[in-house]
Amino acid sequence: MNKIERDLSFSSRFRKLFEFATMSEVSKRLNVPHATVRNYYHGRLPAPDILIKIANETGVSLTWLLTGSGEMYLTAAGGRDLGRALEGLIVNIVDRRLAEIERDKKKPAKSTLGFDLDVAVRRHNDPKVILNEWYEFEGEKPPKDFGVVFFRGWETFTTDEKVEAVRDARRVLDRSKKK
Repeated sequence: MNKIERDLSFSSRFRKLFEFATMSEVSKRLNVPHATVRNYYHGRLPAPDILIKIANETGVSLTWLLTGSGEMYLTAAGGRDLGRALEGLIVNIVDRRLAEIERDKKKPAKSTLGFDLDVAVRRHNDPKVILNEWYEFEGEKPPKDFGVVFFRGWETFTTDEKVEAVRDARRVLDRSKKK
């Protein structure tokens, strides 16, 4: 039996590293699927290439990320000073907030062009009903069996995380239909 290694101490360090970000934001920042980030939040250890990507993106020390020992961020001796690391984090937080404000400004115009996933999530709060409605909106027949585990822990997700989970599930379902 293939058992997935879980490390809850890694999970807490990962959460601390991305302290104000939602899973959706972390997913976009690292350019990995929402479900993958959710696994990290639940203690699954990333592959080595993703660990390096996290370190490069955030300036975090790999030693600290994996073991919790040492400094959280690389120091000048490691090639990056703490001031620049903090400045980068502040810029990222401000950029995320500004992007969120811009996105919210554009929502009404977007909803007239296509299926409004945000509204559907707030209205139904049931991923299968939402996916069925989305397929029907686009004139497609919804799959009989979703067969995905994107929705484990659905009740604990924020609205943005629910939207991203449904979007991820739709991508997988559409890919499987093409095969």
